Amino acid sequence: MNKFVCLLCTLSFVFISQSCNVNKGLVGLSPDKALSGVQALLGGATGSAVKGFAGDILKNEVMKKVMPKGLSNITSLLGGSSEGTKALGLLNSALGSVVPGVASSVLGDATSGIGASDALGLLKGGDTGATDFLKKSAGKQLTAALLPALTNTLTKNGGLSAITSALGGQASSLLGNGKPSLADMVTNGAVDGLFGMMGNAEKAERTNPTDPVLKEIFKK
Repeated sequence: MNKFVCLLCTLSFVFISQSCNVNKGLVGLSPDKALSGVQALLGGATGSAVKGFAGDILKNEVMKKVMPKGLSNITSLLGGSSEGTKALGLLNSALGSVVPGVASSVLGDATSGIGASDALGLLKGGDTGATDFLKKSAGKQLTAALLPALTNTLTKNGGLSAITSALGGQASSLLGNGKPSLADMVTNGAVDGLFGMMGNAEKAERTNPTDPVLKEIFKK
């Protein structure tokens, strides 16, 4: 019996020690300081993610993993011809010119709207807790803002017609007939890719913070 009691005491000590390590720096944190931390965390993650759209975003590993299957099939087919490669260039250009500005505006407003009473919970929410919250609270709004902007840009720069032309006879089986439009697939892929990159950036900042406020909060 004594050995059993000792074992329980040991396990309790380990659990408490681990809990303290997980939450070190968060105990006693004021709501205002916690809010500053969340805003710094999300601001940095948003900034890091939108920078990814400046290059060949369609080849970004995060983007490729979350890209709708229909869009993935289309980009794979387009990459096999010179005409398709040019069409992909127009798609990349549209994403790079539209997503950073729209995302920074929508997500910046959403981040500013987070309440101090919720901030501590987001800091304790795991590696991607703040990003997950933002995706749930502002994801639909971001999609609604990006869809018309991307559609307009892809129409003006000829991307939509170039992609359809490059697909040739396969266009009818990949687009239309009740399937999501190309603009819808591109928008959904952009939103999921953006939040995926934000999640990675948030996790990295929690592990090795660079922001002074976050260094203090996470005691790094």
